[in-house]
Amino acid sequence: MGLDTASVMFLCAARSMGVDFADTLMIGRQTFWPDAAALRRVFDVLGVDHDADQFAQQNKYAEPFFSLLGASEISSLDVSAYEKASIIHDMNLPVPPDLRERFSVVHDGGTIEHVFNIPQALKNCMEMVRVGGHFTQVNVANNYMGHGFWQFSPELIFRAFSADNGYQIEAVLLHEVVPGGAWYRVSDPDEIRSRVELCNDQPPYILTIARRIAKTEIFARPPQQSDYVALWDRTLNPPAPTPTPQQSAASATNGNGHTAAATWRSYLPGPLKRSIKSVASVARQLRGEDDTKIKRGFDGCGYRRIAEDDLLRGKLLAAV
Repeated sequence: MGLDTASVMFLCAARSMGVDFADTLMIGRQTFWPDAAALRRVFDVLGVDHDADQFAQQNKYAEPFFSLLGASEISSLDVSAYEKASIIHDMNLPVPPDLRERFSVVHDGGTIEHVFNIPQALKNCMEMVRVGGHFTQVNVANNYMGHGFWQFSPELIFRAFSADNGYQIEAVLLHEVVPGGAWYRVSDPDEIRSRVELCNDQPPYILTIARRIAKTEIFARPPQQSDYVALWDRTLNPPAPTPTPQQSAASATNGNGHTAAATWRSYLPGPLKRSIKSVASVARQLRGEDDTKIKRGFDGCGYRRIAEDDLLRGKLLAAV
């Protein structure tokens, strides 16, 4: 649990997007260990007049950094008092009423992936945000097996932080945790009608900014995976008759700008899609073509790369 280089850059992006850190709760008392060079860039964007090297060396925990983001009240919650968290609570259990709707920001910097009862932990985080406030999150995704109980996926984040549960997603990102690792904005699988999967060779974080827009009973209806919901709907409500070839040519793209071929591919079983990709990859290699993108796994329609400078300034719609 801690604010590393990626986390500090991400929180700078959140601040640039207008997230109000006035009353901040850290899930787990966050340590502070970013790269000083990255911290200097963050200070420049935030307009902070501090020596980054000295600031990084002098602060073991993250409270001073959250103060720079605008926090006047900073709390921390943990199951144990070993790091002197200000609130002691087991996130496997419901939070008490006095913590609900109390904070402008609840930040999970890699804690709830270690909590067994993940639906309750998510619900707790969501309940503690006041309406108009934000949940921010940095958790592990692909290639982190064994780090905690869970690796998170875009499908989980988009389905949990939905309007049904009183939330609106403002950004979901993936970042490969290596020097110079790229940043990607992630699409909602339900919007692009395709699973947003990842097969890569580096460990990435998944990062979220979600705003609470209404007080509702969170998880009154358990979230369902979007492609299965679409499948059930198609089965119970069959589509219209197959169009003529002329009609098909006229509607070669859907509303999201994806081709008809991409639409039917999105409904192929995962193992079949992976087999097709594997065969295509081998064919490219035999032709002597660069297969780097295939190996990285970010060439699908679910990812859009973002430049670091745009990230820091909250310009997450800009694409490289």
